[in-house]
Amino acid sequence: MWTLPLAVMQRLRIQKQSALRPIIAATGPVLRLNLAKKALRAAKSQDTSVASIVSPLRNIKYEEIMVLSTKETRKRQKKLFKDHNVQLYKNVLLPAAQIPLWVCMSLTFRNLSGWSTWDSLLNKPMDPSLYYEGLLWFGDLTALDPFHIFPMAIGIVALVNVEWTFRTLALMRASASRRKLFRPTLTDSMANVSRMAVVFLMAISLHAPTALTLYWLSSQVFSLVQNVFLDLVLPISYTPNKRFDVVKLTVTDAVGVVKTPE
Repeated sequence: MWTLPLAVMQRLRIQKQSALRPIIAATGPVLRLNLAKKALRAAKSQDTSVASIVSPLRNIKYEEIMVLSTKETRKRQKKLFKDHNVQLYKNVLLPAAQIPLWVCMSLTFRNLSGWSTWDSLLNKPMDPSLYYEGLLWFGDLTALDPFHIFPMAIGIVALVNVEWTFRTLALMRASASRRKLFRPTLTDSMANVSRMAVVFLMAISLHAPTALTLYWLSSQVFSLVQNVFLDLVLPISYTPNKRFDVVKLTVTDAVGVVKTPE
């Protein structure tokens, strides 16, 4: 809950970045075309001066044009984002606040429940009231979940949260058809790492006390609800695709036939 203002600020920032990306996307082809024209003129030039002969544009290759245009595009993107105060490095502010908070709270619940070793018989909680403050089948919050319901719920909710988040980030891609087979992007790699982290978290929660697994589950549920809420209120998209398409009804004739476009 404490990081909700940061999440809203980041979503507003990403919205501005997405609004500026069409300008950046249009810059690349223009730069490549200009470089290609200059290279062609330099190759056909009849100037025999030393400056013309040693000009780097005379024998420039296609790969070099792509590299130069990419560097210039990134440079202009950086300046454009800076002018609008939406620099990319600011996108790490939210995880930089969330991760330490999550670690500190996890350590707090770990110490309160006395989870110091893998042997539950040797663990002694700092708060003895955790022995009887549970409900239903988890009456003892210092013990493991006997039915492993919470670890399974943590894995399911965390995986749904990961998939939801990276599906939202996929809307910021210029075109899904441009992705080449067997060539994953940085976002794809981050998604795979996050999926493996979910498996690791679920495996750890199988041996964690119920008090700690309850915190992990509530944290994942709140994160998922927050992401869905932000996608509804502050949607982001760089493509015509939307997370939620509003169905619009239109009357097509006097008889009252109604259809839904697209």
